[in-house]
Amino acid sequence: MKKILVTTDLSNNSKAAIRFAIQLASQSGDELIFYYANSAFIIDPWATTTFVNLPEPDIKKQEQTLIKFIQTLYRQTRKHPGKINYITENKLDITNAIIDCAKKIKADYICVSTRGGGLINKILGSHTTKILSDSPIPVLVVPKYYRMKPLTSVFYPSDLQNIASELQLIKKFASSFNASITVYHYDYFTKIEEINKKLNEIQSKFQSEKITFHFKNLSTDLPLLRHVQIDIIKTRPSVITMFAKENRSWFEQLFQSFKTSEKGFDSKTPTLVFRK
Repeated sequence: MKKILVTTDLSNNSKAAIRFAIQLASQSGDELIFYYANSAFIIDPWATTTFVNLPEPDIKKQEQTLIKFIQTLYRQTRKHPGKINYITENKLDITNAIIDCAKKIKADYICVSTRGGGLINKILGSHTTKILSDSPIPVLVVPKYYRMKPLTSVFYPSDLQNIASELQLIKKFASSFNASITVYHYDYFTKIEEINKKLNEIQSKFQSEKITFHFKNLSTDLPLLRHVQIDIIKTRPSVITMFAKENRSWFEQLFQSFKTSEKGFDSKTPTLVFRK
């Protein structure tokens, strides 16, 4: 059983991550820890008025509000809670609070919602972006327009440089809900005999009943991001996986587009980001 820290600010925008986590746990049996950090009690340090000995908000009342919020979503989704827990805190730095909490409880994943129409669209500079940049724990990023449905497949765009270690991490995630994994590799030279031979060797080594490979020839007319988007639209995966590593140009090209695209990387499909 894995632990998933599911973050919420008790807003409508945060419901997407909760619904996804509920769906995932209903299939995998994973433990969900719902987390709410309140920073509303913080007083503006530049304010002219001085506030002395103000009490912090009641943690017990905040926990009751969080429980009520989650229970309502369970009723709406018609899912029965498995193993769940709740954590509420008063923190100034929400991002660090989330990461610290995930480390403390030894969470396997952090689950967060986006606020805009696309996966990263409209949230640059937000908690989600900073968590993606700083968290050593894999982050599940759930778009605002995610809709619950059975999770059956994982889409894995790969440069194949670390296929063995990366595939192990994805298999660990996908096996808990019995999902298939489709590896997509994009290259300008897939038709060159020597390259094609190496690709076929990789496929023979790692393919299985649950793992399939697709080697796609890149077009000079389309950026890498667009190639990936087209295949996501065609295959409609349950989850997309990505690996963030600054010194890998193939991923950097994709991930920078993923963060800054005006239309967003994808508006409905959750993405699991591993930071390496």
